[in-house]
Amino acid sequence: TKILPGTAFPSIALPLSGGGETNLASSGSQKLVVIYRGQFCPFCQGTLAEVNSKLDALKASGIEVVAASADPVEVTAPFVAAQGIKFPVASGLTEENMRTLGLYVSDPKDYQPQKHRFSEPGYFFLTKDNIIKYICIASHPMGGRINIDSLLAGLNWSEEEQKTNTAFENVIWGSK
Repeated sequence: TKILPGTAFPSIALPLSGGGETNLASSGSQKLVVIYRGQFCPFCQGTLAEVNSKLDALKASGIEVVAASADPVEVTAPFVAAQGIKFPVASGLTEENMRTLGLYVSDPKDYQPQKHRFSEPGYFFLTKDNIIKYICIASHPMGGRINIDSLLAGLNWSEEEQKTNTAFENVIWGSK
C-alpha cells in the first residue's frame, strides 16, 4: 500500500550518526524527514547542505529536521562531520523501511562506491500530531529535493489563511 498525506507517519527507529537512536516519526512538533540516497550522491550532499544552511529558519518556524539513508553508521558519521551537518542524521534505513515509506529502491551500480541497496530521495513533512502533511518522492537522483524557502513560504501562507479561513486549519496537500 502507498503511504498518503493525511495518514500517520510510521514509527521507524534508527541509529544516529553521533550515537544514540532516533525515531523518524514526529513527537510533538512539526518535523521534516529528509531521505537521501547516501553519502556518495552529490545531489543529496547539496540537499543536506541546503537544509543545514536553513536550519535556523526551520527552527524559528518550530520545525525539527532529521535525515536518513541506508548507509551504515560507520559511513554516515564521518560524512556528517565532514559536511558540518548540524541536525540529526540517521543510518541503516532498511529495505523494509523504504518500502513502508513508499520510496523507490535502487541497486548499487558499478560506477558508485555504494555496496548495498538504497532508496531514491524523498521528504515528508509531518504535523506535530505525526500526520503526513506533504510528501515528495522521486524515482531518480535529481528529484525529491526539498526547497526550504518554498516550504516555509507555503507554511506561512497557510498559517495566514487560517486566520480568516477555517478550512486551512488542518490543510493537507494530497489526499487519502
